[in-house]
Amino acid sequence: MTLRPHVVSTQAGLLCALLAAQAGVQLLSIAVPFLRYFAVLLFTCAAPVLLVWLYRVRRNAEVPGRVHRWSPRWVVGMWFVPGLNLWAPHQAVADVAAAGVPESRRGEVTRQVLAWWLSWLVGLAATAGSAWPPTAPLLPPWVAAVFLALASALLIVVVRRLTALHPVDERLIGGR
Repeated sequence: MTLRPHVVSTQAGLLCALLAAQAGVQLLSIAVPFLRYFAVLLFTCAAPVLLVWLYRVRRNAEVPGRVHRWSPRWVVGMWFVPGLNLWAPHQAVADVAAAGVPESRRGEVTRQVLAWWLSWLVGLAATAGSAWPPTAPLLPPWVAAVFLALASALLIVVVRRLTALHPVDERLIGGR
């Protein structure tokens, strides 16, 4: 098997491109509601890439003396567990972010992760509020579009930063 040490950074590039497209389409869907379906399609494409990238960057973030709250497998699995998926992904990504920086800069990096996560949760809540009950949305649909676009943009920042903080480890390419 040929080792390709650029695999995580290439995945991060693909993920950032998908997220940028999704952010743009989310904002355009305010004016053209039909584009919401295209935004869902982009999310469907970006989600598996995000999960694979998270698994790999979490594996790369194993630093001696640093304890992570979640194993690499749980970093992926937690997204599918109702209730757990509302707070645990933030913890896991914050742990990965904190593992790659000195103590003095951890607050800066974890604040970026928190900003992404809060905008994601507000976007999801606004989406759920506009879908149920169908006759009386809690918030106008543009609120969900703006917060989900913001979450995509902030996730691009987080992905780029974590990819830079945790250089590729060739162990990951071998599947161990």
